[in-house]
Amino acid sequence: MANSDKRIIKTERLIKKTFIDLLVQKDLSKITIKEICNIALISKSTFYDHYEDKYALLHVLINEYAEQFQLEVHTRLNLTNSDNDNALQILTHIIQSVSAHNKQLSVLLRESKGADGLETKLRNTLIAEATTFLSSNHENKKFSNEFLVKMYTKITLASLQFALMNYDNSDLLQQQTQFIDMLQKNILLNI
Repeated sequence: MANSDKRIIKTERLIKKTFIDLLVQKDLSKITIKEICNIALISKSTFYDHYEDKYALLHVLINEYAEQFQLEVHTRLNLTNSDNDNALQILTHIIQSVSAHNKQLSVLLRESKGADGLETKLRNTLIAEATTFLSSNHENKKFSNEFLVKMYTKITLASLQFALMNYDNSDLLQQQTQFIDMLQKNILLNI
């Protein structure tokens, strides 16, 4: 039974990797199950043992990355215990961690739209986690929690997309970090 579980896990990883590699090269509409199977060296029946179709596979990948993102955001925000830790700096660290999966996230963001899309799931996670974080850590009276949650969410999503598009340009990524640090310092000075 344990060997069977390992084979299942290995096959699922292979299917997912092959699918992501193909998504990097072309749009979802141009990818076929036959192509996935040929590259992964598996039969169609093996593919269908794991996934109903390529859209189900896409949905599984979106949910996996959304869950990883939620865990990363939740963990980082809940571990914050220093006055030097603030929401934008924490979110910068989250972006750097998440953008290590730049290839996968870029194609999943491109291929998934709407209510079940990855961007929507990331946005909803940021809103929920930032709301919780700010309700216990927000001490200024100048800005409402609602405003700050919306701004942090927009800034984080824009920063994540910027980091994914420029993952191979360390100078731009450093400038992005410096910009967010400057923005955070200005916010703190004015509250």
